[in-house]
Amino acid sequence: MLQISRLFMYPIKSCAGMEVSELTLDAWGAVGDRRFVLADAQGQFLTQRQLPQMQRIQPRWQGDDLQVVCAGHADLLVPAAAGAGECLVQVWKDSVAAQDCGEAAADWFSTVLGVSCRLLRLPQQRFPATQQRRVNPKYTEQDHWLSFADGFPLLLVNQSSLDALGQTLGRPLDVIRFRPNVVLSGAQAWQELRWSELHNDDGGTLMCCKPCERCVIPTRHPQTLAREADVLEALKAQCRIDGKIIFGQNALFHELTVLRRGDTFRAG
Repeated sequence: MLQISRLFMYPIKSCAGMEVSELTLDAWGAVGDRRFVLADAQGQFLTQRQLPQMQRIQPRWQGDDLQVVCAGHADLLVPAAAGAGECLVQVWKDSVAAQDCGEAAADWFSTVLGVSCRLLRLPQQRFPATQQRRVNPKYTEQDHWLSFADGFPLLLVNQSSLDALGQTLGRPLDVIRFRPNVVLSGAQAWQELRWSELHNDDGGTLMCCKPCERCVIPTRHPQTLAREADVLEALKAQCRIDGKIIFGQNALFHELTVLRRGDTFRAG
């Protein structure tokens, strides 16, 4: 039996996450997860891949408002009603409808990151399907929509696989390196590579679509942001398939409206 041991959301894409006791699910994934994104002057989304200091930006929900903290800077409060200008942001190959959060937020993030950028949010009202992001139909016949997440609404990680990596390195690794939404305990290491569907007793399903291909982010220490060569070597040794480093499972969900710490699932 698998059990959810930890849950995370990431209010601003590629900024620090926040651990929670439950995730509510809607048409775009986990409510509050990747509902904001930072974009440059050309409308391209920003990421820790190029700006590792984004990890130091800590968003927290305060009701419907968003509070953002970064050491050395005054806190920023982004009210739920902040900004109203509509625009498009490029997230990988998708041009996505967004709302600009205004000048105060733009000035704050530009100062903190040292690059000109703007904070954008997923529109709260309905908008044309042509400006929404759909999960690649290669992995699902049904329409599944996305927030500003990379390609799937949920990322699952097996705690035992993380422990196995730590044993190889001789030190534990913080799971936040891998930016999961759901951490599952109770499986053997690397068993997630064989997961297809995970079922709970209420008829809910987590559908594992494809292993998650990893970039440079997990090789950086989450506090110092320094690259750690031994982590890369451990990933290459244990997590490389067809020349690609993978860790975790990208997932969809069916007949689920909430995930809670302690929920149990069985592989099927």
